[in-house]
Amino acid sequence: MNNKNIGWVFFDIGNVIFYDLPLLAGIWRHFYLTLKEAGWQESFEQVMECREQVLREHPPEDNPRRLIAMNQAAHIHEDIRRKAVDDWHHLYPGANHPLPGIAKVIEQLRGSYRLGIIANQPGLALDELEKHDIKHLFDHIIISDLVGYHKPDVRIFQEALRQTGAEPKTSIMVGDRIDNDIRPAKTLGMKTVWLDQDFRTMSYEPKDDYERRYIQSYLKITGIDQGIKGPQDRPDEIIQTIDQLPAALSRISAGINALAETKT
Repeated sequence: MNNKNIGWVFFDIGNVIFYDLPLLAGIWRHFYLTLKEAGWQESFEQVMECREQVLREHPPEDNPRRLIAMNQAAHIHEDIRRKAVDDWHHLYPGANHPLPGIAKVIEQLRGSYRLGIIANQPGLALDELEKHDIKHLFDHIIISDLVGYHKPDVRIFQEALRQTGAEPKTSIMVGDRIDNDIRPAKTLGMKTVWLDQDFRTMSYEPKDDYERRYIQSYLKITGIDQGIKGPQDRPDEIIQTIDQLPAALSRISAGINALAETKT
């Protein structure tokens, strides 16, 4: 495979390398149980219904847990509500489950591309990548909590390009979100691949009823802006499973190489 004009391929972490849903389910379990211990009378089913309503009525950047705590649990002390909403990082270790085949795909790409990560994650993500024997497969890793910029802020992409010396026009972003991954990357002139997977077929098995009910709620409404509103949002490639990525990158690579040859 001749990818002489591809500098870098950057990956997101959530729902590209690790499933996001187990961690999110744990965060919602923590939110609910923390408030319940303080006397909250809502059932978890009612909380999930509130979650869905909030996400239908508010933009994705509004934290639904914070809104629910303010509107449904205002009688509970503010410190407990803050703990329920924000104090979840202790749940992160062990809550990350790799997508089936992701390590094999990354191994397949090594040698043909330089590989990096641009992700909204806590610094603990580095330990999780190491634990799952994935970290060493990447040449450079940019984590939002460590660099101080969070997607969709284009500055996190610019920082990745600066640190790696990558050229936007010969770099590719692989992500699961139009709003956080595709749109800002395209703004800078990067190529993009959208992993639009069907979570109804994911291999992860919920470990308790809280996870099961959260995932059922997530399948009803994600709260993520995935609308393609125009050319600025349209990925260069759309894939449904991670094993389709090498072929998608090859097609993008061929286009970049052909364009470069017409200019020489």
